[in-house]
Amino acid sequence: MRKIAMYRRNNHPNSGFKEKLAYQLSKGPKTGSELCIIFNMSLRDFNSNIRDVISKHGETLQVNATDPVKVGRFIDKTYSLARRPKRVNPKKGSPLIVSWKQLANTGEEKRLECEAAAKRRARLIKAGFNPGCLE
Repeated sequence: MRKIAMYRRNNHPNSGFKEKLAYQLSKGPKTGSELCIIFNMSLRDFNSNIRDVISKHGETLQVNATDPVKVGRFIDKTYSLARRPKRVNPKKGSPLIVSWKQLANTGEEKRLECEAAAKRRARLIKAGFNPGCLE
C-alpha cells in the first residue's frame, strides 16, 4: 500500500483511514466498536468509512467482515485483513500528451531560439535582475 506523506494529506479527520485501519488490523482482528474507540469516531461514521473500503475491493487493502451483530441501534462486525497490504506504484508507461501547437513549434530553429532565450535569462539572473519582470 502506498502511504501518503503526512504533509501531503489534507486536514480532513478521515485522512489516511486505510493506512490506520491496515495498521490496527495487522495486530489482529478487531470489532467495529473497538476500532471506533481507537479512531475516535462514532460507530455510524466508522461503518460508512469501512463500507467504502470493503466495497471497492481495492488493490491495496482487502478487509474481511464477519456476520453482523446488532449492538443497540447499530450493527457491529469483526474485521480482519484478507491479505497484507501491498504497495502500488504508478504506471510509468503513460503516453505523453502533445498539442498541435507544440508539434508546430518543434524544429532546430525553435530549439536554438529557446537556448538563446535561456542563456539571456541566466545572464540576467546572474546580474541580479528578475527576468520575469522585464517586459
